[in-house]
Amino acid sequence: MENRPLATCAGDQALFSSVYSILVQQLPREPMEWRRSYGRPPKMIHLEANFVQFKEELIPKEGNRALLTFPFLHIFWTDCCDTEVYKATAKDEITKWQNILKAYSSVDWLIVVVESDAKKKNKTNILPRTSIVDKIRNDFCNKQSDRCVVLSDPLKDSARTQESWNAFFSKLRTLLLMSFTKNLGKFEDDMRTMREKRTEAGWSFSAYFMVQEELAFVFEMLQQYEDALVQYDELDALFTQYIVNYGAGDGANWLTSFCQPVRSWNGLVLRKPIDMDKRELIQRNQATLLDLRSYLFSRQCTLLVLLQRPWEVAQRALQLLHNCVQELKLLEVSVPVGALDCWVFLSCLEVLQRIEGCCERAQLDSNCGHTVGLWAYATEKLKSLGNQCGLVTEGGPDSENLNRTVDVLAGLGAERSETANSPQSPYKTLNEALSSVEAFEKHYLELSYMAMEMYKTIGRVRSAQLLGKELADFYMRKGEPEKAESYLQDALRTYLSEGWALLIAHTRKQLAECQKRLQQTQNYLQTSSLLASDQCLAETERTHYCQEILKMAATPHAQQEERVPLGMEGFARLQRLRMEPAGAVVHVGGTLDMELTIHSLMPVAVPLDLLSLHLHLSLA
Repeated sequence: MENRPLATCAGDQALFSSVYSILVQQLPREPMEWRRSYGRPPKMIHLEANFVQFKEELIPKEGNRALLTFPFLHIFWTDCCDTEVYKATAKDEITKWQNILKAYSSVDWLIVVVESDAKKKNKTNILPRTSIVDKIRNDFCNKQSDRCVVLSDPLKDSARTQESWNAFFSKLRTLLLMSFTKNLGKFEDDMRTMREKRTEAGWSFSAYFMVQEELAFVFEMLQQYEDALVQYDELDALFTQYIVNYGAGDGANWLTSFCQPVRSWNGLVLRKPIDMDKRELIQRNQATLLDLRSYLFSRQCTLLVLLQRPWEVAQRALQLLHNCVQELKLLEVSVPVGALDCWVFLSCLEVLQRIEGCCERAQLDSNCGHTVGLWAYATEKLKSLGNQCGLVTEGGPDSENLNRTVDVLAGLGAERSETANSPQSPYKTLNEALSSVEAFEKHYLELSYMAMEMYKTIGRVRSAQLLGKELADFYMRKGEPEKAESYLQDALRTYLSEGWALLIAHTRKQLAECQKRLQQTQNYLQTSSLLASDQCLAETERTHYCQEILKMAATPHAQQEERVPLGMEGFARLQRLRMEPAGAVVHVGGTLDMELTIHSLMPVAVPLDLLSLHLHLSLA
């Protein structure tokens, strides 16, 4: 940020201009210990300042909370070394300047007397330097004699000049920091008072937001990024708590302004430090929930990047996107079909590209565990958009789907200037993906494969297989079951080995549909028998799969060898086996009677024409 603490300069402007560059360069060279109130630990900071010409209108009126435009120190510059000139003009100028400051109760000031040997030689009636300084101190400083300092030949390169510069900068830093600490403390007290009034009627979160953000700007100005981040985190927590309270039936009146329908869903803006458009909406109390959340996260992202914590950006972003979806439902905000999917998709890509912009490729590869959730979420939302726009069907989109696509893209508005020259901006990616069936498939498969590979790299095999099941569903909708089968079989093997009963049932249902389309009769009947006996399914579903088997069995068959053998594990369970007589000795070629008790696992009666039993004798 370009913001710096403000200091005004009155008096001889030509004199001030001659030393301006030295002031700006040398002031931040030495760190200062900043001690703050409420037991907060001290910090070493490098003070910078914007030096501007003194004007009365720069002094804030009572109640003005704008710290960024607050002049923390007023400096008067003079090189007067003639007693007559001092009496005739300089004294009057300083008096007028101080009277203005007193009118506004401003007590943070400094008078700088610049001594020049060259100027002394041209004067005849000159008092010693101390006499002029003493006069100024007696006339204006009273008991604050340190408020008048001497700067000796500031443009020369000598030990005496350097010594005077060092003394001047020490005093300047001290006064600046004292004024800054005092006024910042008063600002924080006023902010706390404002926050404590939040239960009163007429309290505005937007107004309070602007006040606490002013404090965040000040910390950022001092390069205290952690303290600045805390301000935004507190605003985030306060707003979230009000939404939670709203869900519990305790809604604040001001919250209704954030419940207005969503009309724009162009995603997060993370490529500039401050999104002024959304900030102005908050300031005018016209921001939607997505506007506020987008702006708040963009500021948090900027500070996290400055703190060199890009992976926390990814973690926070994923949490934000999921929370926003729930908050919109909780506040019952009207959202057009596909709008939220668009916003999430664009936001995922924006966050990923922002992280890529501040990290090396090796860092990205080694930390893909932090970003893979965003890749997977973007994949999920793109597929959802494809379904809504008719891009995941064998026949392609119809007129209704095309109209929805137009409506969805209209909510994006024009592309932002900061991404206009980027060939792979989120805006261009989404527009291209929704432009045709082929383009959608290309982008969807790229995202899916990338997310799956990342999950496998970090050892999250189950997550990779869940994405594989989504891919299988995509191929099934596209009428390509042969590409879906391998993903389903892969997931099923894992669920069987780990005993996930519900996942096994769901995956088998998908696999059965796939096998049916591929006309794999034996595999389909075997899977159907397992589903018909699966207690995790509803009775109607089990009956459906059992009827599928009976329907196939009722189909006339020409040859005996065309019959399909089915394993008993899906049909029945052996409960008891008894031999007659129990202690009989059977010789080779002999006969043995056996009584079997079998429990049917089918939901309906199943007539059997033939039951074959194969026994294996194992000698211990």
